[in-house]
Amino acid sequence: MKKVFKRIGFVFSIIAVVICAVIIFFNLTHIYYNVLGPSMSPTLNDGVISPTECIDAVMVSKIKSYTRGDIIVIDKNQTDGNGNEKYVIKRLIAIGGDKITVRFINGYYRIVLIMAGESEEKVLEEEYIKDLSINQKLNNKFKTLIASNIYNTEGDFLVLAEDEVFYLGDNRANSSDCSAYGPIKKEDVVGKVDYIIYGNTNAYGQVLKQFFGW
Repeated sequence: MKKVFKRIGFVFSIIAVVICAVIIFFNLTHIYYNVLGPSMSPTLNDGVISPTECIDAVMVSKIKSYTRGDIIVIDKNQTDGNGNEKYVIKRLIAIGGDKITVRFINGYYRIVLIMAGESEEKVLEEEYIKDLSINQKLNNKFKTLIASNIYNTEGDFLVLAEDEVFYLGDNRANSSDCSAYGPIKKEDVVGKVDYIIYGNTNAYGQVLKQFFGW
């Protein structure tokens, strides 16, 4: 009987060690960020009441590559009055070498890309935007950006350098992003959002559900 209990104890010990190892590894490869403000609503923080209210959170991968359409976290290389590092969570729209503009197409302002290494113009399909009419404000901000003569342009296209990225908030009507201050260096990108923690609770439980597709 003692041997049975010893074996059971050994098995549980192995399980505990494995769980601890997985948690440690996960925390080495991911960073947890709270979502603040309505700039990514309704994708994140849907139903936000005030700009400082925190509803959702994200787990950001430090090792996975990111590409157009991914949600990313960007380090602003600043701190607030309390010494906390400032960051933003946005949608990656264009990467180094891309050309981007905004045009009126079929009743709405749409983002048009010429991807790096290509010559064909492509209208960006944005399933995460529920109402394309909010791109009206994006168009106005983008035209101001182009008219500033600060950035590389070709006609009505903004041309990204190889070390630049361009991101926007999903909530175009209420987002401070690259449409206001231009492209940023890709070295400031922390990483790709791997998991969304809805309601900012039970982080590991929600990660497991998303990982296994439950």
